Amino acid sequence: MKHIPFAATILLTCTAITHSWSQDLYDYKKPRESQNWTTISLKTKPANGPDLPLVLLIGDSITVRYAAEVGTELKGKAYDSLLGSSKAASDPALLDEIKLVLRQNVYSVIHFNFGLHGDVADVRTGLPDVIATIKRYAPNAKLIWATTTPCQQKDDVPDERVIEKNKAAAEHIQKADIAVDDLYALVAKHPAKLWDAGGVHYTAEGTAIQSKQVAQAITPLLPQ
Repeated sequence: MKHIPFAATILLTCTAITHSWSQDLYDYKKPRESQNWTTISLKTKPANGPDLPLVLLIGDSITVRYAAEVGTELKGKAYDSLLGSSKAASDPALLDEIKLVLRQNVYSVIHFNFGLHGDVADVRTGLPDVIATIKRYAPNAKLIWATTTPCQQKDDVPDERVIEKNKAAAEHIQKADIAVDDLYALVAKHPAKLWDAGGVHYTAEGTAIQSKQVAQAITPLLPQ
């Protein structure tokens, strides 16, 4: 019997592992943002607590900011969890993040949005896969799509970039027959300017206004 030297065995093993690992890399052509982040906060029904339905909020940093206040608004009605991500809708790694969260709980309502990150093409090509993934791993959940909120523009002109993203998303959302929470209109048509100094995120007042509307969109869909 011919024996393979120990060093050669290690080399072959490492080569196989490297080859396998390289095949697992995401085939994502666009560069991700330099500061790429994911925030996950999961709540389940406590052993001795009330048997309330579970709600999941999915979105970007806008969602992350209003998530806690939505939980306060839904107190006594539901337990809310959060998946926040900076990934664009077409990033395949985002689908794995969604799967990771949906496989751990059974959610009654999922309120989701992907709009600030990426471009219009990301929404057009990626949103169908996002919807399909959510429906596959949460087949009984009621879904709500939140329109992307505008960024403050010079001279207060409309945010055409976000408007185009919302139009691209609307085609897929309507086709999938998903309810819409129009956060864009809430912010764009509000008599007061709700942005903070950065022009992307919102003041405490702006966040509170959004959280109330999100909770109001979720509440009617909760099981009795």
